[in-house]
Amino acid sequence: MRMSKLSEKKRIWLMLISFIIASLLLWARLFIVQVVRGEELSDKALAQRLRPIPVEGARGDIYDRNGVLLAGTEELASVYAIPAEVTNKEKNAELLSEILDLEKKTVLERLQKRASAVWLKKRITKEEEMKIRELGIVGVGVVESPKRVYPYGSLAAHVIGISGIDNQGLEGIEIVYDSYLTGERGSFMVERDASGKEVPGAVKVYEEPVKGQSLKLTLDGSLQSITEKALAKRVEETQATSGLAIFMDVTNGEILSMASYPTFEPENYQDFPAINRRNIAVTDLYEPGSTFKIVTATAALEEGIASVNRRFYDPGFMVVSGWRIRCWKAGGHGSQTFTETLENSCNIAYATLGVELKEKLISYAQKYGFGQKTGIDFPGEATGILYKPSPDVPLVTWANIGFGQSISITPLQLVSFAAAIANGGILYVPHLVKEIENERLIEPQGTRILAKATADIVKEMMFSVVENGSGRTAQMEGYTAGGKTGTAQMVVDGRYSHTAVIASFVGIAPADNPAIAGIIAIHEPKTMQYGGQVAGPVFAEIVSQMLPSLGVKPVPESLVANPWGGPNKRVAKKEVSVPSVIGKTVTEAQTIIRKGSLIPEIVGEGTKILDQEPKLGQVLKEGSKVYLFVDTETILEGPPIVDAAI
Repeated sequence: MRMSKLSEKKRIWLMLISFIIASLLLWARLFIVQVVRGEELSDKALAQRLRPIPVEGARGDIYDRNGVLLAGTEELASVYAIPAEVTNKEKNAELLSEILDLEKKTVLERLQKRASAVWLKKRITKEEEMKIRELGIVGVGVVESPKRVYPYGSLAAHVIGISGIDNQGLEGIEIVYDSYLTGERGSFMVERDASGKEVPGAVKVYEEPVKGQSLKLTLDGSLQSITEKALAKRVEETQATSGLAIFMDVTNGEILSMASYPTFEPENYQDFPAINRRNIAVTDLYEPGSTFKIVTATAALEEGIASVNRRFYDPGFMVVSGWRIRCWKAGGHGSQTFTETLENSCNIAYATLGVELKEKLISYAQKYGFGQKTGIDFPGEATGILYKPSPDVPLVTWANIGFGQSISITPLQLVSFAAAIANGGILYVPHLVKEIENERLIEPQGTRILAKATADIVKEMMFSVVENGSGRTAQMEGYTAGGKTGTAQMVVDGRYSHTAVIASFVGIAPADNPAIAGIIAIHEPKTMQYGGQVAGPVFAEIVSQMLPSLGVKPVPESLVANPWGGPNKRVAKKEVSVPSVIGKTVTEAQTIIRKGSLIPEIVGEGTKILDQEPKLGQVLKEGSKVYLFVDTETILEGPPIVDAAI
């Protein structure tokens, strides 16, 4: 009996101790839940009841090198719905479909979805937004939805690229720098019950989105506009299928302008053929033709098999490996200096050099940046196609490569090489972005690829091509240029076409101290064919406007046509002392001014000259303007800027 009572007491004590331990554990758990993790768990519970509506962060802006906005953001709105809160779905679907220009069936399907929130339409107009707000449908609202806008329409469209409806980069700079440009998403959250309805006195939280980082491009907006207009005009004039242009700073690889034509509107890119969006200056390959002769010439100089003193004889053709290679000029060019071979764009001379260089020509081409990507910050860059150096390659192939056939390159590779010749032998990595907001300036990266002495010789040869040879259509008043023309036959159905060509010109300017290098290539021109005819004048038109904006002063001179049909001649403008014509009639004054090789400019309305600017005795260059005032009103306004001699 006593043993039984003792066992009972033990059981009681055991139960009591177990109860105390369980109570302590429960109290400890309650303490942890309510005190230690109370705030954390409360936030989690609230988060479960908060249904977020995403708010997109605006993409960073894209500017030109001078801070001109090329791609910005317009704050529009997007319509969302909380299906659980929307009553009378049939009627509201009809009202919403009319405002949003959507099918009623589509809207109704979205309102009936078993989802916490659905999008009805993204990026609505201000008018649509106002009408949605006026409806005041419970469970339907609008949030900010940024949209890409382009203040200058299609300007630099191929470089900037496009972004999608979900604010993501799809092409061009937009996709390369998407991680910088993309903003951080925010949200608008409202506390809701398990059925998805807003609870009375609901907690509302707005997390503001963060705008993406902005970019500053190397492009100059005004130079880009000049380039695009000149290129488009030439493509239309020659009835060509397409065209491209690239101009870059030879001292650092910065792209000043890059254009392709036809073009497109990035804001409405769906309305244009997809092919219009290709930046053919970077992504497409072509056989360079005679423009590649500057590469062959450079390699020959570096290898020591050519010099300014070497002479070449061109009888009009040569036979290599049983193949007859003809010069473009019937009867050939006869005996020529090395410089004259480039002036004349002599196929025989460069076929000869190609055969002499053989595999070494490819080795030099690779060293000069061909057959590989330049490293530009743009998607889809092509590498080019070069023969692998091998003794098995037939001699005729090396001959063809010597004058730019049997290989494929990109225009960007060629203009980058021309820039290296211009700056004394340094090949820079071309780039389109100059600065990333809050990050860094993009530093130029350059590698020496040839000796300065070699670069200087080729530069002089290119200058002679423009002054005395096939590139004289690239001449411009006030500035000198160097360059090389090219008329490359296109391969059609496996054979070289005699009608489909790419007419091109690659050049540097000014020739004495180059600041820019550029290339123009027109695909399949119809009204004319040769590179000098088609592309040279476009180079001159663009560069003559670019150089003044870059601070390069023109040299006062005129181009005079050669009466014997040869290249134009440069004639320095003489200095002229301005005569006085005050008190003369308009007719008398104009006659006197013109006799002095100056240009009279009448300012105002009248018959007698009351004042003039510049005054008697001031020295001007020939062809400068003298402003003649014929009424007191224009005199009081002050004289205009005059072309005074420096």
